[in-house]
Amino acid sequence: MIKKIICLFLIILFTNQLLAQKRTYLTFRTDSPPTIDGRLGDEEWKHVEWGTDFKQREPYSGAAPSQKTAFKILYDDNNLYIGVKLFDTDPANIAKRLTKRDQTDGDQIFIGIDSYDDDRTAFVFGVSAAGAQSDMMLANDQSDPDINWNAVYQVKVSLDDEGWNAEFQIPLSQLRFASLEELIWGLQVFRVIYKTQENAIWQFVPLDSPGWVSQFGDLQGLNGIKPKLDTEIVPYTVLKMHRFEKEDGNPYASGKNESASFGVDGKVSLTNDLTLNFTINPDFGQVEADPSVVNLTAFESFFDEKRPFFVEGNNIFSFPLGNPSPFDFSNLLYTRRIGRNPHHNPDIAGNEYKDSPEHTKILAAFKLSGKTKRGVSIGVMESMTPRTFVKISDGNNERKEVVEPFTNYFLSRFQKDFNKGTTTIGGMFTATNRKLEDESLNFLPKSAYTGGIDFSHSWKDRTYSITFKSYFSLVNGSTEAITELQEAPARYYQRENASHLEVDTTRTSLRGQGGIIQFTKSGNGHLSYAFFINWRSPGLDVNDLGYMQSADEIQQVAWASYRWFEPFGIFRSMNYDFALWNAWNFSGRRIHKGQNMSGNAQFKNYWNISANINHEGESFRNTELRGGPSLKVPGAVNTSIN
Repeated sequence: MIKKIICLFLIILFTNQLLAQKRTYLTFRTDSPPTIDGRLGDEEWKHVEWGTDFKQREPYSGAAPSQKTAFKILYDDNNLYIGVKLFDTDPANIAKRLTKRDQTDGDQIFIGIDSYDDDRTAFVFGVSAAGAQSDMMLANDQSDPDINWNAVYQVKVSLDDEGWNAEFQIPLSQLRFASLEELIWGLQVFRVIYKTQENAIWQFVPLDSPGWVSQFGDLQGLNGIKPKLDTEIVPYTVLKMHRFEKEDGNPYASGKNESASFGVDGKVSLTNDLTLNFTINPDFGQVEADPSVVNLTAFESFFDEKRPFFVEGNNIFSFPLGNPSPFDFSNLLYTRRIGRNPHHNPDIAGNEYKDSPEHTKILAAFKLSGKTKRGVSIGVMESMTPRTFVKISDGNNERKEVVEPFTNYFLSRFQKDFNKGTTTIGGMFTATNRKLEDESLNFLPKSAYTGGIDFSHSWKDRTYSITFKSYFSLVNGSTEAITELQEAPARYYQRENASHLEVDTTRTSLRGQGGIIQFTKSGNGHLSYAFFINWRSPGLDVNDLGYMQSADEIQQVAWASYRWFEPFGIFRSMNYDFALWNAWNFSGRRIHKGQNMSGNAQFKNYWNISANINHEGESFRNTELRGGPSLKVPGAVNTSIN
């Protein structure tokens, strides 16, 4: 009996070692590029071997998938060529759903490439069986994608009686990599089989793995290719014509409006590692519109950045202030400040009309970004917005009033990786300077500076990690501007029961600081947990170039999760989560506390059941009365079953 147990243990250990072994795909150079038609019929594909032997990641981790997948990779001086054969024994039921870009559904295939070879960053190129593209960037060794990153690449799909095919042409200009004679890149191929809800991957990564990009396989055989030190200059002209209902007496509602604008976008590769992007008088009319929202809170709404110039390099420029989550958007950089709606909205007489600009134009913006082969990430950005006016008329006389001053925005970001990104050290500095020439704009700060340092270290195959951040802010301006900041929703110094705070109408500056200390255990087992303390002093304000909703808070959170990844009995998967949190203000008064327990299970027929118990303790809400006393809210218990 003991011998059987030992043999079984050795078999399991050996199997796990095989599954965890890093795989290698050897590519070859081609002198005759294949035609990208989705059929994989070119002779060139015969000169390279198939990559096969995919494993399920879900639902049966490590098992053989129900359908076979195979791929081939070629390259030349300008492009990667990737052909994928997605076999299917029931091709009539391949899920082909035509969707918008980055919103793909149905059967899909994704190619992940870690061209930095830093085990932290990957560029992902995907397509669905209907031909809809989906590209994204992965940062910090996480699987959560940034879908706002967009690349230019060509891909075609086709269907036949064996399944479906995908053929990619990915320009090397869309990838960042070092100038070396021989390169090794991280590689992952990931397939979604919709009808069986399977995920099949080439380099097997267990569901409890603490990392994602660091677990990629290797793409070898890349010899003699060089980064594309190219220059792109794109001038443009925009002509606009607007027709609307005429309004009698209003000179700005004549029923028609025409305008023309000119500008230029450009990108220059300064070195193998650094790229300079610039834009002069940009027009972002092609960018997806923000969703409509009804905001009844004291805080401004947060919107994702979708403008291409600002999206590129987000992984380098980002400096989150707290624990990254879907509910905390606080960051030292919020690029939507640049080109924002004007701050000032002047009052007018009853017989007057005004023509207000929808947003502030951007005179010019420059951005230098990149990552060297030594693991140094560098980001510098400079932007300028002009003095902006609103036109006011009574039908006979017209005047102009300034609604936004000339403003300069600057930021710099630095981060160094050690030991393949298991340790990182970095810092960031931002500066906002306004040229205030009009008394009507004295409520705006004249200058605002923020900065911070961050450190992270992980060990035991990235299972455990510790993170530390510290940051500060300094805002200078008139007594009116600093008084308004003290009374803003993020602080409300004027509230009656804030004994540790007092509005000082003589101040001409406001200082603050904050930070976070976090310990995390993730992956390598069913149990994950985290503990962190996050604090922000009352005077902290980053909202001239960053985003933050609240200050004067010390928050403590503990979280644990136990997950069953493998199907068992009637269940496909199951998880149980527990969280405990407390918060105090800087006077030591507890303002919030609570606990949460939740569980979720998915049956093998893909039905789900979940339960949640949430206990909110007695709390004091500082913003409910918009500057009045803190509102005492009794505790409550909420339960739900779905």
